Amino acid sequence: MTALLRRDFTLLAVLVLLQAGTLVWLGGAFDFRLAAVTVIGLLLAATVLPAAGSHALAGLRVLFHRLTWWQWLWALLFLSDLTFRERDVQSVMDSPLDAWALYRVSLVGVAGIVLLWRVVTRRGYWVRPLFSGMVLIMAAFPLMGLFSTAWSVYPAWTLYKSVELLIDLSVLAAAVASAGTAGDLKDLFDWNWLLLACLQATVWLGALIWPQQALLRGVGALGVQLIGVFPSISSNGVGHIAAMLCVVALARLLDHRAPRGRVLLYSLVFLSSAATLVFSQTRSALGAFAAGAALVLLLSRRTGLIATVTLAGVILLTASTFESAFLTYFRRGQDAELLESFSGRVGWWRFAWARLMEQPWIGYGAFAGGRFASLAAMGDQLTSSLHNTYLEALLGIGVVGLTPVVACLTGVWWQLVKALCSWTSTAFERSIHLEAVGVLMVITVRSFFTTDLIWHPALSWFLVLGYAELLRRQRRTEVV
Repeated sequence: MTALLRRDFTLLAVLVLLQAGTLVWLGGAFDFRLAAVTVIGLLLAATVLPAAGSHALAGLRVLFHRLTWWQWLWALLFLSDLTFRERDVQSVMDSPLDAWALYRVSLVGVAGIVLLWRVVTRRGYWVRPLFSGMVLIMAAFPLMGLFSTAWSVYPAWTLYKSVELLIDLSVLAAAVASAGTAGDLKDLFDWNWLLLACLQATVWLGALIWPQQALLRGVGALGVQLIGVFPSISSNGVGHIAAMLCVVALARLLDHRAPRGRVLLYSLVFLSSAATLVFSQTRSALGAFAAGAALVLLLSRRTGLIATVTLAGVILLTASTFESAFLTYFRRGQDAELLESFSGRVGWWRFAWARLMEQPWIGYGAFAGGRFASLAAMGDQLTSSLHNTYLEALLGIGVVGLTPVVACLTGVWWQLVKALCSWTSTAFERSIHLEAVGVLMVITVRSFFTTDLIWHPALSWFLVLGYAELLRRQRRTEVV
């Protein structure tokens, strides 16, 4: 037996034993049908893990070798967003800087200090990109937020959150300043998805270590709903991460230039993220993935693949058993009234709209209107936002606050559509474009159910924004 075969056999044996033990631990009883399916899956995984792992390690070595100072700041901002506890409104107001809040503030503060140091040492190349193009349009929102501190219902909260988002955009501006072309952001795309993949891995690790906390029992048709334990991630957050990684993996799988190791790697990423998406039981994330995947397939121009997927979809939709199973899964055990209210969100939105009508032009202070002027007023002490980007922006800064957010999102879509219509770029650039469009679709759909466009750190959104801004600059250069 060769060394490679011995390694694969050992890996397979370890995985099978771990999975068998996990089944007994989580289920309390050994289900032979489930075990058979699992073992078959592990056998298939064992055949692809060596090649996929080898490709992943080679890619990681190259990626870490190319990392620059602003990519490390990007990672700091990502880590600062991790949550390890929940706080209600009263605890936030009584003790705004507890230990975990200091952790967040410290990481963001380090990023801000590095940016300022580079300005002092006359290396502040990020300042000009921050105040130009579509980055400036987006930066108008936190800049307005700074002014809204004057009338905010919680001035300190508004001030800090506005500065925080402005620092995020400054790091993006540093990336835009360092990249010569849109294709030069490829390393940042890889870095961002690697961070998200690691975060998704912590969710499953939490399910293994703390199954009672990570697997909410009695939810929907599956009987369990997956959440993150350490760090704490809601089922909506888990689904959101999985939906983006699924679309990214799909876009990269459609690259005909991809070597075998890359295909196997992203097949594993796609399948693991799809499983995460299903077990999160997040309807909006599932819809966002469907929209993003459909757009990626359409733009890939793979006629045969599109026809196959369409045919498979039609067959499944006409099968009564599948339709019934899907509707049962989609309802997640909720009655018609709760389903129509988007799991209670409509009640939040109606109350928030009534509050907005009392002060429609200037709102109640950026980032404070939703939580403190609306949700807390209606008795919800734990929910941190209205779960809607546009209503959150309106309630925070009024109509003027919503304008730059919508304008920037529209501008990014316009730049990507224009690049699509004049698709004369290289195969490498087209692959990045396909990935960016798919992710933007996921973000756009989810923006109606999250505040990720305006909420720290919004890195995936800023990544696509930076890519679109570089496309705009390239086009202007070509015209000149």
